[in-house]
Amino acid sequence: MKPLLISKTTFLEFLFCAKNIWLKLHKPDLAHMFKLSDFEKQLIEQGNEVDKYVQKIFPDGIVGNIKGEGTYFQPTFEADGFLVRCDVLEYDNKSKYWNLFEVKATNSIKENGGLRDHIDDVTFQASVLKRAGLNVGKYFLITLNKEYVRWGDLEPEKLFIKEDVTEKVLLKLPEVEAQMEAAKEYIAKTEEPKGNCECLFKGRSQHCSTFEYSNPQVPKYSVHDLSRIGSSKNKLQMLIEQEVFDIANIPSHFEFSDIQHNQIHVHKNDKPIIKHDEIFDALNSLEFPLYFFDYETFAPAIPAFSGFRPYQRIPFQFSLHILHKPDGELEHFEYLHEDFSDPSENVAKFLDKYIGAKGTIITWNKSFEAGVNKEIGERLSEYKKLMDRLNGMLYDLMDIFRAQHYVHKDFKGSTSIKKVLPVVAPHLDYKKLNISEGGAASESWWKMVGPTTPDSEKKQIAKDLKEYCGLDTFAMYEVWKHLTNLS
Repeated sequence: MKPLLISKTTFLEFLFCAKNIWLKLHKPDLAHMFKLSDFEKQLIEQGNEVDKYVQKIFPDGIVGNIKGEGTYFQPTFEADGFLVRCDVLEYDNKSKYWNLFEVKATNSIKENGGLRDHIDDVTFQASVLKRAGLNVGKYFLITLNKEYVRWGDLEPEKLFIKEDVTEKVLLKLPEVEAQMEAAKEYIAKTEEPKGNCECLFKGRSQHCSTFEYSNPQVPKYSVHDLSRIGSSKNKLQMLIEQEVFDIANIPSHFEFSDIQHNQIHVHKNDKPIIKHDEIFDALNSLEFPLYFFDYETFAPAIPAFSGFRPYQRIPFQFSLHILHKPDGELEHFEYLHEDFSDPSENVAKFLDKYIGAKGTIITWNKSFEAGVNKEIGERLSEYKKLMDRLNGMLYDLMDIFRAQHYVHKDFKGSTSIKKVLPVVAPHLDYKKLNISEGGAASESWWKMVGPTTPDSEKKQIAKDLKEYCGLDTFAMYEVWKHLTNLS
């Protein structure tokens, strides 16, 4: 059987978790574990879009393998069992060398190690090109210019920034080449590597796709789920080395932060922490009417409309539930932008119409809504005063949970509404919806306003979006009601 060629993506995945990539390549029965999330699909689409615009700053470039001097997009090289497809290779007639340009759909250079280390990425390519006999003079990263604001037609030469990373690449080359040889040897194994994977010593958010398969002794809710345990590597390592995986088995002599301690306490005792007075004081500070409010946004890498920067949020939808008095009837208003244009002004007008000068706007993680409001005010100066007023009325309902006034074992250390809601309002269920999380909502809206989507599908997406966003604000009302009854 022909040996597997190691691509750049395979190599970076090897650095992240060696056993995970071996399983991906050798165990087809585990393919379901590698299914892409809506967020990951979005990243791929954004990357493809960025690649198309980068090509505009190399007007003489052609797609394909090199056949002489010039500029080439996506040329492929194979050497010593490694495979690479370069974004841009340009021949420099003055230096008589090739220059490599790696394109990243991001607005910064990442050098923190792991799967998204851009320097590792370029260094892998440098090694393969060297092995293939191509003389490369300089290495560049092309990223989005986060300061660029689109006005009218896009200006690709201003949208992107080129940064020379040659020195960093050459400095890292010996280390990366040693890792490449280790990857080749590891991936070539015919027998499955035994034991746990490296992710055993990482927090839950850093786990690989096959963590459960490689670490069957770890329960689904484990010490890896302790709040911020990923940033306390020594503490996690000590627990793992003592084979303490279940939170119920954590020894009492271990020191933890207050949040971690509370999480452990409610799990071991199966009894929530409820600080009635603190909850009462927090809720009593809210002024009626109460406006339960939530945005849905889409943040494209390439600015879609005038006034937007790369990855700036397009507020395509909001939901607003209004309660005028404690025992009053709940009202609902919503807005969904259904065509391919900037929704900002319509959003501002409707918010001005629905939200009065007095009251409290209740959100979950208010920094998000506050940031979107601020950006609308910056784009539309005539609405800046309105947006400043709305931001002054914001209250974050999550603060009650973040402040540990209410801690339940089934929150599992999280203050996400998706964790809180099943405890305080189990009759509400996101899983029944066609759209059940923000990434899917963003991707669905972008599809809905696209020119090739049939009208019948657009109507269904609009219906699904309204159900999802409406549940977000109704869920906040239900949480508020539950807290009110508690206090």
